[in-house]
Amino acid sequence: MNRLTASLLAALEAFIVVAIGVFVPLVPLTLLWAIQYDFGIDWFVFWRAAADIWLLGNGVDITVTLNDAALQVVGIPDAAKPFVLSFAPLVFALFTLLMGVRTGRRAVRSGAWLPAVITSFAVFVVFAGIVGITAINAVASPTPWQAFLVPALVWGFGLLVGVGIELAVSDDDDAVLARLDELRERMPTHIDAIIMAALRAATGAVALLVVGAGLVVTVSIALNFSSIVSLYEAAQVGVVGGIALTLAQIAYMPNIVIWSASWLVGPGFTLGTGSIVSPSGTITGPVPSIPLLGSLPSHDLAFGFLGLAIPLIAGFIAALSARDRVVVALGIRSKALYLALTALVIGVIAGAEMAVLAWWAFGAAGPARFASVGPNPLTVAGMTAALVGVGALVGMASGSSNAVATSARSAARGMRSRDR
Repeated sequence: MNRLTASLLAALEAFIVVAIGVFVPLVPLTLLWAIQYDFGIDWFVFWRAAADIWLLGNGVDITVTLNDAALQVVGIPDAAKPFVLSFAPLVFALFTLLMGVRTGRRAVRSGAWLPAVITSFAVFVVFAGIVGITAINAVASPTPWQAFLVPALVWGFGLLVGVGIELAVSDDDDAVLARLDELRERMPTHIDAIIMAALRAATGAVALLVVGAGLVVTVSIALNFSSIVSLYEAAQVGVVGGIALTLAQIAYMPNIVIWSASWLVGPGFTLGTGSIVSPSGTITGPVPSIPLLGSLPSHDLAFGFLGLAIPLIAGFIAALSARDRVVVALGIRSKALYLALTALVIGVIAGAEMAVLAWWAFGAAGPARFASVGPNPLTVAGMTAALVGVGALVGMASGSSNAVATSARSAARGMRSRDR
């Protein structure tokens, strides 16, 4: 495929991703406009709302200025001053990221990935900026420069990940991949093996932790289903409003899963200033009557700290998966020190990855005490690094190295025979 065709296809995919991202919230809002409001309101109000939702979901801050009528409905005195919303419904960012990965992989298969990636990124910047400009109004206004840049950065990161994955699994010669291989060849073999094994193991440990958090959320929703239904009934939003409320909660489900992961590693999360939800106890204070919040623990859990076993187990399993590869790379070197170093690196990388997730799941959900909602990224990073690191240390110390050493000697003999 020539460069022009590859670039045009990548640009089209960028436009389609922006369009889908905006139309997902726009469809239920349009139904609400038609059924609930009987076409009595300007439709562009709902377009701007959908654009704000998509921009917020991709990390753009929204400045809200409520008029007198809205203040009476909200009933929060502090809302009289403009406040910022930055608590992102991460399902939109996740969609943008995954589609970026897909486009990046397709660009590599086209044979002209560099111009395709550049063109796709530029088109995404333009259309995201157009969405941001059309969303500006007196009530809710996205930060203009963020509208152009932040969603595009999410898209661009997905593109780079997709390109990296496809270059790693493909057999085609590529100048960038060859350059990276050349840089890795200059690094000592055992150091390169430790870094790569630790990166894979840490990512696997975080993935296991997130999966465990998802299971915890599922069980919590099932156990507290009656409370969730009661909050739906108390909301009295009607059928269309109930559907819109449910879709909004689904959009925030990745945030809830990350909150659960933060709970499992110990620090937990906040629902505003002065509140905490953690294994050591729950203090929430007054919170909005959102049905999904009915699944939160309403009292101290006697065995709450048992959740700390999940990151420990995740680190242990991840270290076991990487241990043999590290031992083979070490050869006759002192294994104990390097295995402990690998466990330490696994913990640090896992902590950094969880910090990024916690940062994305944290933000301002409203005025006053709701200016900070979610987990503290630094605290989550520290506890994750400690727990996963300890689990990885135990995993690295487990098992026998005899079979691995035999494999290493066989590989070395094979290399010597080929050299002859």
